[in-house]
Formats: sequence, structure tokens, C-alpha cells
Amino acid sequence: MRKIIFTLLGSVALVGVAYAAQGIAPQNGYELMQGRYILGIAGGVNYSFQSGISAAGTNQATSTPLNGVTRLMETDTVGSGTGVSLPPAIAGTAISIYNNGLNPLTVYPSIQNNRLTGSQDTINNTTSVTINSHQHGFFFCAKTGVWAE
Repeated sequence: MRKIIFTLLGSVALVGVAYAAQGIAPQNGYELMQGRYILGIAGGVNYSFQSGISAAGTNQATSTPLNGVTRLMETDTVGSGTGVSLPPAIAGTAISIYNNGLNPLTVYPSIQNNRLTGSQDTINNTTSVTINSHQHGFFFCAKTGVWAE
């Protein structure tokens, strides 16, 4: 009997650890965020993600714009010569993109001029980079207006 109780308590403890690592995201309406959820974000556990993105266009102006609030993104439909554009390069921003498409993915800086610098952003001091099929690109901005990969 004791062995069963300790086994059950051990299982509950493990479930509690998994719960504590991520916490519960706020639901709709006004609600306080749980401290465990915030710690999960700070520890890199609760990143936002989006899959099913389709690349479009053959240049920066016609590419699929990516939003600035999603951290992990996956392109699933990548036609030949198509691409996506990053959000404005604001210091402290980081985005991971996985190309799950059949073709190389062209990644451009933001379509609009950066409102903080008044000029066009760059990626590695150029106008675009390519992520091959089934490869990953990590883009981060340490200086406003400049993406690095």
C-alpha cells in the first residue's frame, strides 16, 4: 500500500514540475499573468509560434510579411523564388524561421522603412539572405535597423 501511495505521489510531483515549467497563459479578458508563465517566457519555454506560412512574391515588396510578435515561425509552402520579409529591426528582437518548403526561401528586411531610423533595414549588411529547404535561420537585432543571421 505504501509503495503505491509513494508511486502516485511521485507521479503527481512530476506532473507538478512540468506544470511549473510552463504555467498557464492568460485567457480572454482581464486576468493577471501567473508568475510561473512569466518565468517560462524568461527561461525560453513559452515562445510564441506559427506554422503553415506561405512564402509569396519574387521581391521584397511582394514578399509575405512576418509579424513582429511571433518568435518561432515555419514556412511550409515555398514556391521557386518566393520569400518572406522580417518585421522592423528593433534592438532586442529575435526570430527563428524554419524552411519546411521544397525550395530555398528568400528572407528580406521589412518592406517599410524603419520608423526609428527613417531608412531601410538590412540583413547582414545586405538586402536579402536565403534559407535552403529544411534548414533554419535565426535572425536577431542588436542594433536598431540591422538584422544579423
